[in-house]
Amino acid sequence: MKYKLIAVDIDDTLLNRKKEISPITKAALLQAQENGVKVAVASGRLPYGVRPFAKQLEVFRYGGYYMGFNGGAILNSRDELIGKSYLDSKYIEPVYDILRPANVTTMVHKGATIYADSKVNDYTHIESDVIGLPLNVVDDLPNFIDWDIHKFLIAGDPQELKELEQQLLHALGDEVDIYLSAPWFLEVMPKSANKGEGLRRICDDAGIDIRDAVAFGDSFNDIFMIKAAGTGIAMGNAEEAVKEVADRVTDDCDRDGIAKALKELGII
Repeated sequence: MKYKLIAVDIDDTLLNRKKEISPITKAALLQAQENGVKVAVASGRLPYGVRPFAKQLEVFRYGGYYMGFNGGAILNSRDELIGKSYLDSKYIEPVYDILRPANVTTMVHKGATIYADSKVNDYTHIESDVIGLPLNVVDDLPNFIDWDIHKFLIAGDPQELKELEQQLLHALGDEVDIYLSAPWFLEVMPKSANKGEGLRRICDDAGIDIRDAVAFGDSFNDIFMIKAAGTGIAMGNAEEAVKEVADRVTDDCDRDGIAKALKELGII
């Protein structure tokens, strides 16, 4: 089989648990691109937080892609936006009505700033710290939002988030996508924005059959992409639900699972 595109999640997939791209994984992805295979970096982070990793992999040199907001914003190697999706403003109040009584922080992004409601908890600053952006706390977040948002990011205790996920799915699951992107992060996204749809847009733009794409991931928000790709690969450290839908399971992110799988597939 001739593989033409590799899509990689960032956290706990491309990055090891030290939050680094290992030299072996980087060399493997560079070699794949030298062999004519494009690379797309896919994340729930905003594009500002994805671009540095795309740059490390020389995606801009080889004509690859990167996507943020789980496919809500997709850019090519010229930093041109080729796809975008926003959460309809009619969902802001219904979502927040469910979140309001809970001990969780609700966040949205605007430009290079994160805005959060005043219910700051132990998990609130993870997003800000990881991507290096300022966090501004506002008193009345729903009324403060006067721009198109890509998603709600909700931070809190993992058990409480699981309960909120079920409440949101019951109330709005037919209209928006709701899933955990990490044990402490719950996301509310438009139905048109997920990594699977993002991968389809990238393949369409590149003129690649999605059956010739390989996707790597570890968490619930990667399931769409792993199912959409011709070959979906779960990391050894992936959630069990991800492994169940994957075509293959490779080694974990601390043992260069991406590089090992690329060798097994004959891409490098």
